[in-house]
Amino acid sequence: MAAANGAKKFLQQVMKIMSERGFDRNLSKVRQVSVGGGKCVAEMVVEEEHQNRGGTLHGGLTATLVDVISTMALMTTERAVPGVSVDLNVSYISAAKEGETIVISADTLKVGRTLAFLNVDITTKESSKLIAKGSHTKFIG
Repeated sequence: MAAANGAKKFLQQVMKIMSERGFDRNLSKVRQVSVGGGKCVAEMVVEEEHQNRGGTLHGGLTATLVDVISTMALMTTERAVPGVSVDLNVSYISAAKEGETIVISADTLKVGRTLAFLNVDITTKESSKLIAKGSHTKFIG
């Protein structure tokens, strides 16, 4: 339990630093729920700043969430490295509207010698409606 709390605090600091400047400011309202053992679960309320012109969660932000939250999951494995993206895939299933809380659940499937494979599901908190599915492959050297 202490190791999980340490990992959570560390990753909270990483997210804080990332969201202070530049593009990653879009992540300032992402809140980690649980981390550890190759998994990371986070939540975010969809607000105006997260929307596309249609008034729903922006696809680019969805892809960013897949990237960042899966990287956080990878950093909780024994290798504890962020790696470098070599492939990122997002399937957009349905829309999330303003005011909805989304849950981003990342899971490390495999950490090999040079590659790590991760999956991400983004759902609504209230109804568990699937918003997007992502897969992420990272080079970890």
